[in-house]
Amino acid sequence: MFNLLKNLLEKASNDWQGAGAAEQHWQQAGLNEAEFMAVVLMLQLSHADFDSAEAEQQLVQRYLSEEYQLTPEHTKKVFAQAQQMAADSTCLHAYTSKLKSLTEPQRIAVLDQLWKVAYADGNIDPHEDAMLRKVADLLFIRHSDFIQSKLANIPT
Repeated sequence: MFNLLKNLLEKASNDWQGAGAAEQHWQQAGLNEAEFMAVVLMLQLSHADFDSAEAEQQLVQRYLSEEYQLTPEHTKKVFAQAQQMAADSTCLHAYTSKLKSLTEPQRIAVLDQLWKVAYADGNIDPHEDAMLRKVADLLFIRHSDFIQSKLANIPT
């Protein structure tokens, strides 16, 4: 019984990567797993208020092309793959667990980018705020750093 459960969990853990290497546009584009998971979280956040604004989508695409120097073709493919994963997701833990290996400054940088996505449509929905609090907790980010990141990324 234990082995059956273990095998199911291992399969579920591996299934998120898809059927084969040909499907992994993020790997072909040169991103590592943590970078891709951060993009998926950004897209999940853009849907948290049940209204994925065009400004939020454009910000994530711009982040992909500028932060990782992706070509327009790679940006489009990675964005589409991340969009699909974000739409299919049921929890944050699967994605945040891949980010725990980052250093503290890197995790705070991810949170900063998430705040930029949340602010992109001009307001912070309570669902977005709650999701950001949950992500910060899952990434072991101190509350003081959470508040500093929120205040530092308010658009002027």
